[in-house]
Amino acid sequence: MAICGVESLVYGVEDLERCARFFEDWGLESAPESAGTEWRLPDGSSLLLRPIGDPALPAALVPGSTVREAVWAVDSRHGLQGIAAELSRDREVTETAGTLHSVDDSGYAIAFRLSERKPVRAEPPQVNTVGRIGRKDERARAALPYRARPQRIVHLVYWVPREIDAAMRFYVERLGFRLTESVDGSGHFLRCASDSDHHNLFLNCRGDNFGFQHVAFEVRDIDEVMMCGQYMERRGWKSHLGPGRHVVGSNVYWYFWCPAGGLAEVGCDIDFITDHWQPQRHPSMPAGGSSWFVRQEEEGLRPGHGEWPQWQPARLAPA
Repeated sequence: MAICGVESLVYGVEDLERCARFFEDWGLESAPESAGTEWRLPDGSSLLLRPIGDPALPAALVPGSTVREAVWAVDSRHGLQGIAAELSRDREVTETAGTLHSVDDSGYAIAFRLSERKPVRAEPPQVNTVGRIGRKDERARAALPYRARPQRIVHLVYWVPREIDAAMRFYVERLGFRLTESVDGSGHFLRCASDSDHHNLFLNCRGDNFGFQHVAFEVRDIDEVMMCGQYMERRGWKSHLGPGRHVVGSNVYWYFWCPAGGLAEVGCDIDFITDHWQPQRHPSMPAGGSSWFVRQEEEGLRPGHGEWPQWQPARLAPA
């Protein structure tokens, strides 16, 4: 059962217009026929916005706007059949228009569809550094401002307050995900069997927090992370953490609060993992999770059911 990444996210939202404005500012393109309810990325993945009370949505596990279903891309019909057979052993599996629907062991709605994604490739920037010249007699592309646009969805994160190891085993043993790294008592970084990103799914444990935590999008490089983040702030959206660079996964990041639920992360330069990688285990998050970051919203997550704090002013990270 070769799952190869995130195909689509289905949101149930309270304010369609505001959410559409967020994703437009984020740099996504609305499908012409969707009236701002479907947003597509160059690799073919998508985001769907539905009214929060739409009866066709999976049941809400937390109040308010949030992701109601994660759709995973599968590389073959044989793989879809294998998933249906495996999950049907102990839970309901339904099918609509070629998409399988079920739930994971934490209760989150999951779906599977034959992949329509295609590879995308960004031209690498020409960089000058100590002892190595890659660009002569021309300005860097990033010196001439332009709109940075995310190219694909890289990963999802969910809060799992209890049985974090059991939640991980469901994805590894039942769906063929591979474990990349673990932090004791805090979470597991998992990658799809047919993908080499450091992680496509992070199951995160922090107190009693429950619900969808964030989705990560990839742009070309750190310049585009900065361009996207600064544009979002100029448009009035609130930053949560960043810019910075993670230790686990190595990716550069910048997180924003998303009106559709949770956070949206723009990032680049994530680790590429091969079959030679051995899963790593850490007693705590290395370096607190970031080798560097510029600023972070004041802490204040309230436990339980995906509740987030009100907007608070950013502050400089400690030295």
